[in-house]
Amino acid sequence: MPTQATSRRDPSNTGKGISTHHGFTVIELMISLAVLAIITSLALPSYRNIMEKRLVTSGAEQLGAFLSSAQLESVKRNQFVAVNYQENSGAWCFGMRAGDSPAVNCDCTISDATNTNSCALDGALKVFDSSILSHPDALQSADISGSDDTLVYDPVRGLTQNAETVKLELLSDEGSYALDVDVTVTGRVKICSNKDANKDVPGYKECST
Repeated sequence: MPTQATSRRDPSNTGKGISTHHGFTVIELMISLAVLAIITSLALPSYRNIMEKRLVTSGAEQLGAFLSSAQLESVKRNQFVAVNYQENSGAWCFGMRAGDSPAVNCDCTISDATNTNSCALDGALKVFDSSILSHPDALQSADISGSDDTLVYDPVRGLTQNAETVKLELLSDEGSYALDVDVTVTGRVKICSNKDANKDVPGYKECST
């Protein structure tokens, strides 16, 4: 009488138990690498665009926050607060200082807070310079009226002593995106997208002409 087999043959095996499963062939591997290379080449420009936007928006937001804090300091202290701008061979800085007259000024290149000409409040330096930004060359221009490049806030209502809007332009490394940081005569800081030469940044309103 025949006996029942104690084990079943693995259906994935044939003949003498040799598996029919195979790994990737050289052609399949080459095709996979080619597809990966195509995807990478398509994604790289998009990544660069994202990084460019981030550098510009981050710089504009930081600079805008610094200028807004100067207005708040003026109102809080009931004193004039001046923001001095200097630029030399691509290196630039902004510094703030408080005083009892609109003539208050300071030198933002001085790193010693105890110096009488330094930009400091309560013994601490109040300087925003190119070393703070991830892309220091982003600041392309600072259109501040007056020979001393100084923005002065009035302590009564936080208005500026400047006759017109102060415009600061930031440009991305590749020149594809630009944002303006504008300080109006009311002291309000606005960040807007520069539409010139299609350098606008999505999410920001267009700068007024």
